[in-house]
Amino acid sequence: MKYSILLILFCLNLSFGQEKKTKTSLILKPEFSFYAIVPNNFGDNYLAKANKPRIGIGANYNFIQVQHFKLGMGYDYISYSITDISKAGNIGSSRYNSIYGLLGYEIKLSNKFNLQPYLGFGSVKLNFKSGNRSFGHQTGNDFRIGGNLNYKLDKTVSAFFGLGYVSSNYDVKTAPEFVSFYDNSKMLQINIGIKIN
Repeated sequence: MKYSILLILFCLNLSFGQEKKTKTSLILKPEFSFYAIVPNNFGDNYLAKANKPRIGIGANYNFIQVQHFKLGMGYDYISYSITDISKAGNIGSSRYNSIYGLLGYEIKLSNKFNLQPYLGFGSVKLNFKSGNRSFGHQTGNDFRIGGNLNYKLDKTVSAFFGLGYVSSNYDVKTAPEFVSFYDNSKMLQINIGIKIN
């Protein structure tokens, strides 16, 4: 009997010893960013050659964090004025709208600074207007890659400066010799804003 009790206690001790505390790395941690966009379009395409950009606005919302990875979504809006009517036609302005998914990775540099590179993919729409009259739109997809340098102002607010590259492809129906001019755009973005978490 004595040995049976010892054997049972030994087995119970082993079973408790094998129990591991598992800590989930998935965190629902909302982060909201609002920023100004300084767009720099380049290349041989419609936005670069026939438009002049104005300062744009953007917003990001990260809602899930897994270790240092952050998953979210964003929206960018940039308005353009027409500079070459021979390439743009009778329209007065172009409006760039993009909604995209975002995957970032946070790298802590110090107690105040962190770097967050990111990748994104989404849907883009160019609206063409002249005054209150709409001249249609083009839709497509965009891919983005970049990074933000964040400076912590307090526990919940950070200021940031970012650089990003955005490549967009549009669905167009035009003469074959003009397709390559209207079916894409390339942009370097300078982003300055505030992040709240």
